[in-house]
This record gives sequence, structure tokens and C-alpha cells, in this order.
Amino acid sequence: MAYIPTSVLPAQFGECFRKERKALALTQEQLAQKVGLARQTISQIEKGENVGLHTILAALSGLRKGLRIDTARINYDEIGQLDDA
Repeated sequence: MAYIPTSVLPAQFGECFRKERKALALTQEQLAQKVGLARQTISQIEKGENVGLHTILAALSGLRKGLRIDTARINYDEIGQLDDA
């Protein structure tokens, strides 16, 4: 399972989404048909484009995944990078 950091960027989410889809050996077309979306929409998600929350939730359901709201955790590596800037 791919780890999605707390301060995830859309492109990072898209990459994790793609890895999860490929781990299930699904093509974009197969996943799209499974959840009633267009293949282009799956491609947009994987590119980190804005498709809307309902669309993301539908696509995640096809991967047997969901979203969870969690307490943000401090990423000490990112804080160190800010100090170096």
C-alpha cells in the first residue's frame, strides 16, 4: 500500500492512486468502467488535476480504498528543509 503524506500535493496523490490501480492489475479503462467514470477522468486523477471530491471517492471505491481525516503529524524532514532555505 502506498503511503500518502499528510501534506500531500495533488500530483503526489495522483501517483499513489496510479500505483494502487496498477497493484490491482487494472487498466485505467477497466477501473473507469468498474466505477462508472470516463477513462480520461482516471487519467486526470493520476495527473493530479482537479476532478472534485465525489469523483475521487468514486474512483477510490473501485480500488477498495477510501479517505480518512486524521490529525496532521509534524514531518521533521520538511521542517529541516525550511530551516535550510
